[in-house]
Amino acid sequence: MQDLGVTVAPEGAPMYQQIFDQIASRIRSGAFPDGYRLPPTRALAAELGTHRNTVVRAYAELEAAGFLTSTVGRGTFVKAWRG
Repeated sequence: MQDLGVTVAPEGAPMYQQIFDQIASRIRSGAFPDGYRLPPTRALAAELGTHRNTVVRAYAELEAAGFLTSTVGRGTFVKAWRG
C-alpha cells in the first residue's frame, strides 16, 4: 500500500475531517492526479490507527464534494479536479 502522508490527531477537528482536508489538499495541489487510486478504507484505517467508519465517512464526504469516484469491487479514485 502506498503511503498517502495522511495523519490524524485525537485532538482538534474530527478525524474524518482531518482525513478529508489532507486528501482534498493533495488533490487540489495535483499531488494526487486524476485517476490516482486511494487505498481501501480498511487499509487506510489500519495505517492511521482509526476505525474504518472514520475513513468511510471521509471518503464519502470527498465523493460528495466531487473529489473522488468509487466503485464497489474496483476501488476509490481521484476525479479530475477543476477548482
